[in-house]
This record gives sequence, C-alpha cells and structure tokens, in this order.
Amino acid sequence: MADSAGQRVPVRGDPLRLRRRVALPFAGVVLAACIVAAALLLSNARNERQAIRDRALSTAFTLSFGFDQEVAAGNALLRGLSSSPALKSSDVKAFYDQLKATPIPDGSWLILQDLDGQVVNTLRPFGAPLPRHRDFPTYPDALNRVRERGWTVSGRMASLVKPGTTVIALSLRINHDDGTMKGFLTTVLSQDRLGTILRSQKVPEGWMKGLYDRRLQPIVTTRGAETSSHIPMPGTLAARLTAGNPNEMVEGSIGGVDERGVPVRVAYRSSGATNWTSVVAVPLALVNAPVTGVLRQMAWPAAFLLLAGGLAALFMTRQVERPLRTLAYLVTQARGEVTQLSEQLLALQEEERQRIARELHDSTAQSLVAANLGLARLEREVQQGPAARKTFAQIEALLDRALQELRVFTYLLHPPNLAEDGLKATLEEFIDGFAGRTGLRARIRISDRVDDTPPEVQRAMLRVVQEALANVHRHAGAAEVSVGAKLAGGRLVVRVRDDGRGLERPAGHGSGERTRMGVGIPGMRARLRQFDGDLRIRSGPRGTFLLAHVPLPDAARRAASISLAA
Repeated sequence: MADSAGQRVPVRGDPLRLRRRVALPFAGVVLAACIVAAALLLSNARNERQAIRDRALSTAFTLSFGFDQEVAAGNALLRGLSSSPALKSSDVKAFYDQLKATPIPDGSWLILQDLDGQVVNTLRPFGAPLPRHRDFPTYPDALNRVRERGWTVSGRMASLVKPGTTVIALSLRINHDDGTMKGFLTTVLSQDRLGTILRSQKVPEGWMKGLYDRRLQPIVTTRGAETSSHIPMPGTLAARLTAGNPNEMVEGSIGGVDERGVPVRVAYRSSGATNWTSVVAVPLALVNAPVTGVLRQMAWPAAFLLLAGGLAALFMTRQVERPLRTLAYLVTQARGEVTQLSEQLLALQEEERQRIARELHDSTAQSLVAANLGLARLEREVQQGPAARKTFAQIEALLDRALQELRVFTYLLHPPNLAEDGLKATLEEFIDGFAGRTGLRARIRISDRVDDTPPEVQRAMLRVVQEALANVHRHAGAAEVSVGAKLAGGRLVVRVRDDGRGLERPAGHGSGERTRMGVGIPGMRARLRQFDGDLRIRSGPRGTFLLAHVPLPDAARRAASISLAA
C-alpha cells in the first residue's frame, strides 16, 4: 500500500491472530447452532430414556400385582376347600375325590397334609405312598410359618412327587374343633404357571424379567425366549433388600451389574404379602441408547459444520486481512500520537501549574497581605461607629479567607520537592500541609517501599493524590480524609477516602446515568494510562473512595523485592 506521497506504508499485525479472531466467531456461531440442535435432540432422547425406565418400573409393578393375585386366588381356593364337609368329617377318600374334581390352573395340584406328612396328593392315586415332612430339609421352618401366620407361601423348592420341577407351595392351616392345628391344605404353583404370568408382560429383546423368593433365590426368570430359574438377582438389589424388612412392600429402581457382568438398570417391587420380588433388568446400553444415538448422529454434522465454518472464515480473512491490518496500523499510529499529545499536554499543565503558583505566591498573595495591612492602618485613622467597625471586620474576614484559600491552592499547585525527598516524605509533608491549611483531619499510611518505584510513576501518583485532595477540599465538605500507598502484587497502589457528601449527580438522574465529572478525574486517568494504570472511584452518601494503581516494570519490582528483603 502506498501513501499520498508514493511511499510504501508498512503493514503491521499478526495474520494468525486476525484469522483466529474471525474464525472463532464463525466457529462459535456454528457451535451454538449445534448446541441448540443437540439440546433439542437430547431433550427428546432423555424423555425416551426416562420412558424406558418408567416402562421397566411399570412392568415390575404389573408382574408383582399379577403374582399377588395368583397367590390370592390360591388362598381363596384353599379357604373354600377348608370348609368342605368331607374334610370336617375326616372322610379322606371323599375329600380326595373332591380335590381331584376341583378346577385348578394347568401345572398345579392340591395336597392335604397332617403334622407328619402328606395325606393325599392329586398327582398320586389315593392310598399311594407319599412324602413325609422329614423328607424336606426346610420342613420345620415351613410348619412354624403355617402355625404362626395361618397361611404361608414357600420359597423355591424341588418337587419330590414330580422330579425335575421347581414349585412354590401355598399352604392354609386347618384346625381341630378345639383350635389346635390339625394340618394344612396346600396348592402347588409350578414354574410353568409362574412363567406364563411372567411371559404375559411383553418387553423388548434383551430385557430380563424375574421372580425371586424371600431368600432372594430365583423362582422363574425369562430373557428373550429362554425361561429358567437360574438367573440370579443383581448384587446391588440383593444387598438393598437384605438390609430392609422382608415383610414390607419395597419398590424402586437401581443400577447394577447382572451375572454376565453387563451394566443394567433394575426396576423392582417386593411384595409384603408374599415376600416375593418382581424384577425387570434392562441393559444400561439399551436405556442410554436414545442419548448415545443422538450424540453419534450429531458428531458428523457438527464436525462438517465446524470445518465448513473454518474454511469460510479462512476465505473471509484472506479477503479482508490486508485492509484490516492497514487499518490496525493506522489506529495504532493514531493512538501513539494521541498518547504523545497527552504527555505534552500534561507537561504543559505541569509548567503552567508551577507558573500560576509562583504568580499567586509572589504577586496576588503579597497584594492581599498589603491590602490587609492598609485596612488595619485605615481602621485606626477613621472615626469608627458600630456600623463602620462591623464593615471593617467583614472586610478583614474576607481578606483572611481569600488569603487562606490562595495559600491552599498555591500549595496544591506546587508541592514540595519530589526528587529530593522521595514519594513517601513528599506525600506525608503535602498531606500534613493540606490538613493544616484546610482544617481536615488526615490519616496517612504510606509504605517505605513506594520510594523504590520509578520517578515518573512517583510523579504521576503525587499528581493523582494532589488532584484527589483538591476535589475533597472543593466539593466534598468532608471532615476527615485518609491516604494510603503501598506496593502490592507488582503494582503501586494508592487509596484516598473521605467522609464527605460524595460526587454530585445531575438533577433527575436515573439509575443508568453516570456521575457528571469535571476535567480533574479524566486528567488523573490520563496520567495513569501512560503507565498502563487505572483509576476506580466509588462514591455515595457516606463519602468517596478512590483507588489508583500502576503496574511496575520488572526492574522496579526487583528493586522493591530487594528493599523488602533487606
């Protein structure tokens, strides 16, 4: 690029940074679009996942209710048979014939038992040899349960009269006329009958359904087309149920691992009436399939869109890179010129302040002193009445006040010598003098380490404190001011706080309007900005707080560290 004189203008800037700045918004827009789309799809997928969990829990509830109804029907059948006249008259043959004629579900049979063993069994002819209680390893527990509860549901057990069959026995207590236990009636539910109930609830392929007894042993289970009694209960559910009360109804859903080591989600309901637990286990991969499917579907489109956005950004940066780099160079150059101009203006302001201070001290102040002396001589020569004395007193007070104000502003404009005394001593002397001339109480806390900072930084901070105290004197109406300065975090930090009325706001201002400022505060910011510093002001009804800080160059930091160590 050439300027108006035909000279070549150097183009500065980092092309990679420019490309990143263009590419990142493109990528951000594409990513935001992908996130919105993914959020919608994931929301639907999460709903589908929750529907799978709800279906598993609903299936477990339905199965549990079905088994409870089957047990209730068996119990009702036994109660009806217990009132048989043949049974009451101990006509065993007649009662056997009645049992054989009683309609029962396929795979079931009926048994009459006394306290020693089976009396009749509908699977065997009348009078055939039948098992005794001692033939069953758990018969004492079974007898006690029937005796105590009046009726009971057994756990899983193998049938002695029908080998190879897993059965469940429902037993009802029968009493003598005096109320003592005579024996019990039993209806046997086969694994096939319970499997029919289990298979009545259709579930997707890969789900496991199971019924478990009070010892948490499998009664009947199905997975796919297979029906068996060999799939154990997931360990996490077994541990939870073992720790609870077996006679209470418990339901819910829990994570776990099945006997194959596959992570599953287990829905369950444990019946307090039968102590049976109905379980539906769904592989976690199937539960999370809707979510993982959406993520897979989104991966390739998102990658394609990001690539397309990156290529588009690269193309655009190549089109606009050179004009933007040239513009950046011109802006940087303009900023440099503005900074240089600001430094010149501040230097001129410094010289003008010193000149005005000298003029006020050497000329105006002397004239006010002379006027005050002349007024004193005139007061003695003029014939004084009450009105004249009052006028002379008013004029004298006005001259004294003007002289005091003039000395305050002269001191503010031209402080003690910073180069000779250092920032700490200069600030302390200046603040003490300011307090003495204005009648303010001043609290000073300045660290010795501030003198290790560069001279130009000290001068800028001194001017900031001067301007801040001048504002306190002119506008705050304060009774007390505190000034602190220290090195912290590689910065020179100065704090000025007063208890005045705060900065004035424009009449009718809203919450969004900023406080109106004069030239003093922008001037302080301009001084600090030369050294990459900053100025913060917080003002309210209880006073104003000013915080100024300037980062220190590495050399100044090392010097401050050495000074602190010493």
